[in-house]
Amino acid sequence: MPKAPIIDILIARDGDSWRIYSAPRSWRTPFSLSADARADIRRVGQPDLADLDRFMWEVDAPFERRPTAEGGIEIVAAGRSAVVLVIWLHDLIACGQPA
Repeated sequence: MPKAPIIDILIARDGDSWRIYSAPRSWRTPFSLSADARADIRRVGQPDLADLDRFMWEVDAPFERRPTAEGGIEIVAAGRSAVVLVIWLHDLIACGQPA
């Protein structure tokens, strides 16, 4: 039986912008579209945590999120919740890409 996908990411400030960092155990497929030179780091828009909470709640997709001391956020989701989180992350990643 295949393992359930896991998304384990950190969204943190990088100067005036935001970046997303994927943990080594994180499912790579959904992020390959927006990767920069380092496959684990991408520029993203500023995360709206209230929107994330609402979105995940509405589709009954439990996840964990923890703030960092520097103002970032770590997000972990597994199985079906990881797939749902990818949908929310899609727009966040698209907002951070140059036009």
